[in-house]
Amino acid sequence: MKTEIRKAARKAGQLATRAGKAAVELKDSAEKAVATAVKRQQRKRRMARVAKTAKQVGVAVAAAAAVT
Repeated sequence: MKTEIRKAARKAGQLATRAGKAAVELKDSAEKAVATAVKRQQRKRRMARVAKTAKQVGVAVAAAAAVT
């Protein structure tokens, strides 16, 4: 009887370990997805800022050319 209880306890421990590992993998995967989305958004924002600055510089150059 004790052996059966010990085996059942061991099996339960193994199942809990597997479930914990799966939960950690899911959490890591979700964190990675969020980090990727944030990086993509930051890259878009940075490129928009660069484009805006380039447009402003172009307008300034055109205005300077028109004055001269």
